[in-house]
Amino acid sequence: MTIRVDTPPTDPEAVALDLLVRAAEAATDGTAFRAALQDLAGALHVEGALSGLAWVDARLVAAVVSFDACTADDPVGSLRRRAAAVRTGRGPRCTNLAGIAQALDVAATVPDVM
Repeated sequence: MTIRVDTPPTDPEAVALDLLVRAAEAATDGTAFRAALQDLAGALHVEGALSGLAWVDARLVAAVVSFDACTADDPVGSLRRRAAAVRTGRGPRCTNLAGIAQALDVAATVPDVM
């Protein structure tokens, strides 16, 4: 029997930004969103939105941003509502609520990409 232990990556930001793009490709079985999500990931990197977040939090932000960018009628509004919910303590268990809310707000300020 094999037991898998997930070891957090040494660079959670880089892995999460890659996940942001790959998650959409896996979910849609295509690359239709690749360019826009790569631009979004680049903007998040420049802004340092995921910098300093633990892997569990960076991974959550990447998944949420990818999902909203690809599926929400109003991705900016959705990300802002999610950030507000996190600030009130609603949402998944996280290690850095303020960091997650900030990262979601930063993602919402990139309307040209979304």
